[in-house]
Amino acid sequence: MEKNNLIALFLVLLIFIFAAVYFFYPKEQFKYQEEINGIMFYSNSFSSHQKYFSETVKERDSFIFVSEVDSKQENLSDASIQIALVSGIFSATGKNISSVVFVLNENNELDYCQTNFGEKSKNEKLTKRQCENLLDSSSDFKFVAKLADEKLSKPQVEMYNNSVVIKPTRKEETIIILQQLFAAIYPDSDEIDNKINSILQSVTV
Repeated sequence: MEKNNLIALFLVLLIFIFAAVYFFYPKEQFKYQEEINGIMFYSNSFSSHQKYFSETVKERDSFIFVSEVDSKQENLSDASIQIALVSGIFSATGKNISSVVFVLNENNELDYCQTNFGEKSKNEKLTKRQCENLLDSSSDFKFVAKLADEKLSKPQVEMYNNSVVIKPTRKEETIIILQQLFAAIYPDSDEIDNKINSILQSVTV
């Protein structure tokens, strides 16, 4: 009887251990990780974020930048600054860039989005399904800036074959991360550095 109780206790402990691992450890496991200036870079294909951006991103011609906005749109101005920076840099380097603003509901799920379809003067509202189809059907390289998550110990950048996902711990970090990404895409470029500073000065005055 005592032996059966010990087995039952062991099984219960095992279940708790698996549950803890499931809930508290990241579900997405990456082969490589690298910390640069306090930012964690994750990838399954590249051990160096510099190599990833020079080989995967720099030679691409078309991009989509997605910025998430909360249900009350309290971070809309932050998203506008992000879009201005990304659009300005890629346009200056002869790239095609479309911007998409994901507006989330109170459960932080996609409600609808707005996009310019790559045209500066255009701004079209799309349904949730249209937004998802827009990204799923496009072969353009995607940058996705998520809402800030204070539960993260450090800001993160997840690097995939055709997309980069930015996960800040504070909303102010997204611009800092984008500057770090452009430094990796265009290393040792004073022209790009000056362009970044010029854009940020013009949109934050």
